[in-house]
Amino acid sequence: MSAATLALDNPYVLLAQMDNKCRTNAAGIPVDVDTREEWTGVEFALHGKELLASMGEISEIVSIPPITRIPGVRPWVLGMANMRGMLLPVIDMEKFLYGDDSVTATGTNKRLLVIELGEVFVGLVIENVLGMRHFWVDEKEAELPASVDQHIAPFIEYSYKRLGKNIPVFSMSRLVDSEAFMDVAV
Repeated sequence: MSAATLALDNPYVLLAQMDNKCRTNAAGIPVDVDTREEWTGVEFALHGKELLASMGEISEIVSIPPITRIPGVRPWVLGMANMRGMLLPVIDMEKFLYGDDSVTATGTNKRLLVIELGEVFVGLVIENVLGMRHFWVDEKEAELPASVDQHIAPFIEYSYKRLGKNIPVFSMSRLVDSEAFMDVAV
């Protein structure tokens, strides 16, 4: 009995022959692939400035829920909100960074960035969320852009530059580690 006749009688032999033929004629996998590491963040607006925050530092982005005022706290602490059964302190980022005299942006675009870093669970009211952004790690700029003012500079680690636009990265970790941010009582 020939191999061709055996293949017609035995489906396993036919499949094995087809597999062997496919493996023999298959194109190889590229071996020298240049891989680039990617950084992903959320671009948001605060006090008219565009900033980025690492996706790893933001738990979620939501509409601003109803807030209950709390007596005896700084003016930038808006109060507490109920987030699925958990109490969430809500902070007006513009008032925290720029003081009580700052003109807080109004409108329906305001969002709440929910931050959960270690023991800290807090909601930050920002002007607007502009979207998710992806950058190559090699687009990182160590030097801060001239647009970074003294109010946000302590919280900026670096920036990303693309197409001539330099966007600072706001560190939520630096924010929650700052004494001023944690000092909410008057």
